[in-house]
Amino acid sequence: MTKPFSPTELVLRVQAVLHRTGGAEPAGPVSFGGRLRIDQARHEAALDARLLELTPTEWGLLATLASMPGRVYSRYELVNRVRGYDFAGYERSIDSHVKNLRRKLDDHDGIIVQTVLGVGYKLGLDRDR
Repeated sequence: MTKPFSPTELVLRVQAVLHRTGGAEPAGPVSFGGRLRIDQARHEAALDARLLELTPTEWGLLATLASMPGRVYSRYELVNRVRGYDFAGYERSIDSHVKNLRRKLDDHDGIIVQTVLGVGYKLGLDRDR
């Protein structure tokens, strides 16, 4: 990074590098709410035992939200984690990807991917124990 830089950008870049190293990813499939299963190693997601056909951006959104269920991610964080720091688009473009992900999850009521007004999005399902 070149100076001057934002401390927020530094933190997000460090988080992205840690995320890419794979140290925080679960070893096997993880279930959420008894309905959603995510397998990071196989790059698969299934809802009610039906495999989902997700775009790379939708997969990145779901994987990011599922990495810490209940944690609210801002649009800025999601764009940086899913599309990268060099993404030149508008951060509100993530809303379209969330809409498409909800459609594929049959989440018309926003129960799985929840909107936190004025902040961003979170995964509304808890991890199964």
